[in-house]
Amino acid sequence: MGNNILEFIRNYISTYDITPLNQEIITRVVMGSFVVILAVASTFLFRWIINKPLRHLAKRSSVRWDDMLFERKLPNRISNIVPAVIVYLLLPSVIPSEIFIYEFLAKLSILYIIAEVMRTLSGVISVTYDVVSSSERFKDRSLKGIFQVIQLLMIFIGVLIMIAVMIDKPLGALIAGLGASAAILTLIFKDSFVGLIAGIQLSYNDMLRPGDWITVPGKNIDGDVIEVTLNTVKVRNFDNTITTIPPVTLINDSFQNWRGMSESSGRRIKRAIDIDLYSIEFASAEMIERLSSKYKVIAKYVANRTTTDEERGGITNLKLFRVYIEDYIKNLSDTAKDATKMVRYLAPTSEGMPFELYFFSANKDWVYYENFASDVMDHVIVMMYEFDLKPFQRASGVDNRKINHK
Repeated sequence: MGNNILEFIRNYISTYDITPLNQEIITRVVMGSFVVILAVASTFLFRWIINKPLRHLAKRSSVRWDDMLFERKLPNRISNIVPAVIVYLLLPSVIPSEIFIYEFLAKLSILYIIAEVMRTLSGVISVTYDVVSSSERFKDRSLKGIFQVIQLLMIFIGVLIMIAVMIDKPLGALIAGLGASAAILTLIFKDSFVGLIAGIQLSYNDMLRPGDWITVPGKNIDGDVIEVTLNTVKVRNFDNTITTIPPVTLINDSFQNWRGMSESSGRRIKRAIDIDLYSIEFASAEMIERLSSKYKVIAKYVANRTTTDEERGGITNLKLFRVYIEDYIKNLSDTAKDATKMVRYLAPTSEGMPFELYFFSANKDWVYYENFASDVMDHVIVMMYEFDLKPFQRASGVDNRKINHK
């Protein structure tokens, strides 16, 4: 096609009374101008087609992936390849192949085409990642590192092709020559290789997903995973600071992932309060009658005591309090119904008798969870006095001053 156009221009100019040398110069200049105009026109034409009809069709379609193509500006990258291809194909018609400048411009065109193809393929990989990561099946998987490795390999191959074009060597011979420098390349990309292996382990074993709440002891990391890439795991801590950590650190060291709690039926509440040992005593008949009249669960317990219960000893105020609290947490609407609910004593210490509540909140939202646990402990502390129990508390300076004043 280029030769036909060139011959047409040459025949037209030959009708004028111009020397053959000047005719050839004018023919090449006109052909060059035609190539430039054609390249510029093709750029505007393709961008108009992309930004008008194609973008309009993408907005009207029900699928999401075609919108992602425009978000990544992939069509515009493709349009950049067309003028370069036109220039490369028509270049022999503008500059004779024997001239040195032809070889330089031809290589420059090829290098530009390769670079734009690499950018386009990189965009295709990015769009593929966007589509895959937004699907229901893979949205919780840390796939970004894998796609980054694919991009890295693609760029590496593209650079090799560009080098082969510049030095006029076959690609196979160039790759064979890289064997001696493999150790250097391994050293340069060591962190990427190690990060790749660690990222694959995290993804394959389902150890980490974007959105997980993780805690890394000794690293001051406690927050939600934002992003998992080839070389870093990005975490937003609960104080809104951002911490990045290499994936290999999470493989080599231990970390706590709270996803199991989030996916379970409830979030555990495990709180204890120390009861003064001197306030624990056998319940008097008056106390048993008073509490039985106020709380049905106490009356039911006293009425249904078995011989075994009698053999274990008399009724203490602490036992009645435990019966009441067990019934209290069991009937709370916010507790997870199928989870463990338990009230127990821990080993007595110099601080008193630890009285521990162990149950699960059905609502796992952090703020709601803390408010719920606090309300329960408020009730426990206040109700202790109803059973003639007292919490243990070390004497403070205020207490000592009160004693001295007396």
